[in-house]
Amino acid sequence: MPEAQFAHFRFDPVAHKLGEGPLSEVYRALDTVLERTVALKILRNNAEIDPKADTRFEREARHASRVSHPNITTIYEYGKAQNTSYIAMEFLEGRTLDKILKQQSLGYEEGVRIALQVSDALSALHKHGMIHRDLKPANIMLLPDGTAKLLDFGIVRVKGDTKNITLDGVLVGTVLYMSPEQVRGVELDLRSDVFAFGSVFYHALTGSLPFPGRSFPEVCMSILDGKPRRPSEVRMGFPQKLEDFLMRCLDPDPARRYADAGEVHVALLSIAEAVAPVNGNVSAAISGRILLPPVSCGGPNPHACSLIAGSMRKSLAGELNRIKGLDVELLEGHGLPEDKEFDYVLRLELQTASHKGGLELFLEKFDKKKDPRAPRLLDMWKDHVEYEGSDDFDLEAGLVRGTVRVVRKRLTEIALRPVETARRDTEASRNHAKHAHETLHKGTTKNLLAAISSFRRAIDADEFCAIAYAGLAEAMARKFLYWDGDSAFLDEARENAARALALDPDCAEAHTSLGYAWQVSGHFTDAQREYQQAIQLDNDEWLAHRLLGGLRARAGNFKNAAGLLLRAIALKPTQIGSYDHLYGVYQRLNRYEEAIETADRGIAAAKGHLATVVDNQEARLHMAMLQARLGLADEARAQVTKARETAPKDGYTSFHSACVHAILGDLPEAMDLLGKAQERGYYIQSELGRNSDLDVLRGLKEYQRLVG
Repeated sequence: MPEAQFAHFRFDPVAHKLGEGPLSEVYRALDTVLERTVALKILRNNAEIDPKADTRFEREARHASRVSHPNITTIYEYGKAQNTSYIAMEFLEGRTLDKILKQQSLGYEEGVRIALQVSDALSALHKHGMIHRDLKPANIMLLPDGTAKLLDFGIVRVKGDTKNITLDGVLVGTVLYMSPEQVRGVELDLRSDVFAFGSVFYHALTGSLPFPGRSFPEVCMSILDGKPRRPSEVRMGFPQKLEDFLMRCLDPDPARRYADAGEVHVALLSIAEAVAPVNGNVSAAISGRILLPPVSCGGPNPHACSLIAGSMRKSLAGELNRIKGLDVELLEGHGLPEDKEFDYVLRLELQTASHKGGLELFLEKFDKKKDPRAPRLLDMWKDHVEYEGSDDFDLEAGLVRGTVRVVRKRLTEIALRPVETARRDTEASRNHAKHAHETLHKGTTKNLLAAISSFRRAIDADEFCAIAYAGLAEAMARKFLYWDGDSAFLDEARENAARALALDPDCAEAHTSLGYAWQVSGHFTDAQREYQQAIQLDNDEWLAHRLLGGLRARAGNFKNAAGLLLRAIALKPTQIGSYDHLYGVYQRLNRYEEAIETADRGIAAAKGHLATVVDNQEARLHMAMLQARLGLADEARAQVTKARETAPKDGYTSFHSACVHAILGDLPEAMDLLGKAQERGYYIQSELGRNSDLDVLRGLKEYQRLVG
C-alpha cells in the first residue's frame, strides 16, 4: 500500500499503525516539516456517534501539553486536517505495562522503580489540578532504557471543571482499576487516581487483579465491596512495607488514602530506601606511631606563615590522634630521635599568601628493627593540599582537614600493601592467577576451592601480584554464596580487592571483584559504579560487561544491557551465562528472532566448549536453561542429569538445576533441588526474592518455607 499523506505527515497506513481505539487511530509518521518521527493520533470521523469527541480530543492535547515532565509523553502539535483533528506527539519505542504483565509479574525492585517514575509523573499532573481518571497498565509505556512514560490524557479532568465532555450515561475509564467513587459515578478528586495507582501496581507486583471478576458487574461489585486480598496472600514473601503502602492506596474510604500522588511518591521513596541495604565501606586497620616535626615555612611572608604553622601543627596532631590505632607525637626539631619507637614521620612545608595556603606533605615510613639508633627509610609518599579560606582561622582549618584526609588515605593504602620481600616470581604468579580464574568460572564448589588455592599460590610466588588479590576477592564473594551467606567472606573479598587496588590503582579486575561483592550483598548502585570503573580502565574486562549488563537489565535499561552483554560474549564466548542474559533482554525488547538466534548461538558455543572441558558446570547448566527456554525439554533435562552426575553433592549444581526444572514447569523436581541446594550450603536467599525463573514456585508452601 502506498504511503498516505495527512497534513504535513507521511506514513504507511498498514505497516506504521501503532494502535487504535473506538475514537482514534495512532500511526508512526514522519513530520515532513521538522523531519522527525512522531506518533500521530488521528480522530475518527464519528461526530454522529459522539458529538463531543472532537472537544475531548482537543482537551487531551491541551492538558498533556501543560505538563512538562520526563515521565509524561511530550505533545508536539494539535491541529485539524481533512475534516478531523490530530495530535502529534513524542514517538516512543517500548512496550506497555499490560503487555509485559501478560508474560510475568514484576520483581519488587523493578516494580518499585517503575512505580516511582509513574507516581512522579502523576504528581506533576496533580500539582496542575488534573485528575487522570484512566490510570491502567496499557497507559504506562516502558522504554528500552528503563524509563516509564505516562500516556493517554483523553479523559483527564481539571479539578473544578464543571463542563461535561464525557459520554452521557457511560462509565468513563477502565473499570478493572477504578476507584469505588468512580464506579458510583460521583464527583472525583485526586485520591481517585491514588486508588487506581494502587490497583495497577498491586496487579504488577502480584500478577493478580485486586478486584477480579468474570464480568463487568462482578468487577464493579468487587470494587464496591472493597476487600482485596492482601498481597502477601497472593505472592509469598511480599515485603511488609510495600504491602501496607498498596493497601493504604486501595482503602475504600478516600479519607484514609494518600491525599495525592505527591504523598504517594514520598512514601515510595522511603520504601525504596528501606528495601535497599545500607552501604558499607572498605577499610583496613591503621596502626603505628607517627612523628610530626615543626612545619617548614616559605612564600612571600614567612613570618605570617609561621604564625599559622605552629597552631596548625597542634590542631593536626589532635585530629590525627582521633584515627583509631594511630599515635601522634610532636617533635621539637627536624632530626630523628634515637630514644623513641616510631613507624612514620610526617614532614610539612607550608606556603601562604593572604588567605591562600599550599601544603607539601612528605610521609616517610621507617624500619627500626635492625638498628634502633639508625632507622632505615623504607618508602616515602609526597602529596599536596591547597585551600583558600575567608580568614586565617578558616585557612588553618581547611588545611588541617585536607591533610587528615590525605594521611588517612595513605596509611590505609600502606596497611593494605604486603611487606616487601626479596623473592618475587612474577611469571609463576601470573600463571597461577590465570589458571585460577579459568577454574573459578567453571561453577562448582570444588572448582571454587581449587581456584582459591591457586590464587594463594600466586600470592605466595609474588606478594605484589594485583590480579591475584583481585581474583581472590571474586572467589571470596562467590564463597559467600556457596557457604550459607557468611558475611565474613564478603569482608575478605573487599579487603583483597582493596589490596589489589593499593598495589595497582588501575587494576580493572579488582573493581569488578569489588563490584561483585557489593552485588551479591544487595548493594546494586555500588556494584554498578565499580563495574563502570572497571570498563573505563579496561574495555576488555569481560566479566564487568556481563555483570553490569545483568544489573542494567534488572533496572529495566534493556537497550544498554544488550550492548554490554554482546560485548561480554565477544570477549568471552565460552561463558554461556552471557547468552542466557542476552536472550532475556531481547525478549523484553520484543526482538524475538534475535533472542532465538542468541539462544542457538549459546547452545552451540556450550556444546563446543564442553567437548574439551567436560567439567564446566557453568556452561552445561546455562546451556540447559537456554534449551528449556526454547522448549527443548528433553535435551535440557538430559543436561541437568549429566550435571548432577558430575557433581551430585554440589550446591551450585543443585540450585541451577532447580532453575532449569522451574523453567520447564517441573515443580516438584525444582523444589526438591532448591532444598538440596540449601542443605549443601548454597545461599539461595540471595536469589529467592529476585530470580524470575523461580516465579512459578512462589505460590507453593514449600517455597514459602524456604523464603522464611
